[in-house]
Amino acid sequence: MRSLSAFVLAVSFALAMLSGCSNKATRTYVLTADVEQSGAASPQGIPIGVGPVTLPKYLDRLQMVTRSGGNSLNQADLDQWGGDLSDNITRVLAINLANLLKTDRVSLYPWTDRAPIDYQVAVTIVNFEQEPDGTVMLDAFWSLVNPSDGKVLVMRRSTYRETGAPIAATNTGDTAAHSYDAVAAAMSRDLEALSRDVANEIKTRRGA
Repeated sequence: MRSLSAFVLAVSFALAMLSGCSNKATRTYVLTADVEQSGAASPQGIPIGVGPVTLPKYLDRLQMVTRSGGNSLNQADLDQWGGDLSDNITRVLAINLANLLKTDRVSLYPWTDRAPIDYQVAVTIVNFEQEPDGTVMLDAFWSLVNPSDGKVLVMRRSTYRETGAPIAATNTGDTAAHSYDAVAAAMSRDLEALSRDVANEIKTRRGA
């Protein structure tokens, strides 16, 4: 009987712990387009298509991922993206480019309409997470493609670093929420820098 009672107490304790964990609220984050619209966008602006944006598998998940060492990663328990990260990145790039190029003619991959596209922006992300020192690094290969014939017009590799807030493994509550919010903000600034480089390349090719 004593062993049975001990077993029942152990199971009850485990269920209580699981119940306590399930009651913790999940915090969700999104990346934002930091380029403000300057003047009215033109319906006759440069037609561009944004995507696909390809992520490494370890980032292609809802949980926010940070790097704790050269070869080790931390996956947040309660801090998650508010949707598909690749989709979020694509939309942020699209808004940034639309504002930088002052164009309304933007299509998001995969486009199913017959809207004209002069330049397709394809991005393959190699790294996009916070490093142990708090720096958020975006390392990406990107290209401009002529969709009509598939010709690659330009290929680049770009690396950007923005300061976030170091996240300790023991962070909980408001401290963790503040830190991960700073990470998302730094990632958004990295995407702004990438957007400006892409926009400048398109302007150069158009002679703008």
